[in-house]
Amino acid sequence: MKIKICGLMRERDVRLLGELHADIAGFVTEYPIRVPWNLTSAEAARLMAAAPPGLKTCIVTGGEREKTVSLIRELRPDFVQLHFNETLHDTEYIVRALSPLGIGVIKTLPMTAKERIERLGTADIGECARLLGGAGVYAILCDSRTPANASSSTEAADFGIYDELRRESPVPVILAGGITEENIGKTAASYEPYMVDIMTGAESAPGIKDEAKLRNILKFRTQV
Repeated sequence: MKIKICGLMRERDVRLLGELHADIAGFVTEYPIRVPWNLTSAEAARLMAAAPPGLKTCIVTGGEREKTVSLIRELRPDFVQLHFNETLHDTEYIVRALSPLGIGVIKTLPMTAKERIERLGTADIGECARLLGGAGVYAILCDSRTPANASSSTEAADFGIYDELRRESPVPVILAGGITEENIGKTAASYEPYMVDIMTGAESAPGIKDEAKLRNILKFRTQV
C-alpha cells in the first residue's frame, strides 16, 4: 500500500515525510475556493524544493483548465490532482497538455450521480472509470472530501463506491476519507487499497502535521 499525505504547509513536515518514506507529498495550491491548506504557487514551490529524493510531489488544484496547465508547467510536480468541477473534456485537455512533461494526472470521481452526469456524462461508476481511464489519467481518487465540503474535518470514506470503482477501473484507484492512525490498519486489511490519501487524519490542526500520527500511519506503508 502506498501512502500520500496531503495538505502540507511546513518544510519540517515535508522533510519528515521523506525520512518516513511516504510515497507522495500533496500541496493544495491556488484552489478556487477558500480552504485552510491553500498555498500560493510561490509557497508551493518553496515547499516542494524541500522534498528529499524519493518523495514524489503532487499539486492539488482545480478550476479553469488553461490556468491549471500553466500552474503545473510552472511548478513541475510529479502529479497533479484535479479536485474541483472538471469535466471529462477538461481532464482530457489537461492530460494531453501535461503528458509531454511526464506529469501524471489524478482525477477525483464526483461522489453523487448528479455530479457524475454533469461532469462525465453518466452516473454509472464503471463507465466513469472507463472514460477517465480512456482519457489517460494516472489514477482515480475516491474521496469523501468534495468542493461542497472542502473545508470540513474528516469525512468517512464511501467504501461502497470505492469497491465498485476499483472493480471496474482500468487504472489505479486511490482511497481517501476519514483514514486515521486508529483505522488505517483495518482499512488496509479489509480493502487492500493500492494507495490511501490522508490529510486531516495526520494533523493536529489544519496544515500542522502531527509527527506521532505520521509515524503510526506510515508504518503501514509497503512498497508495491
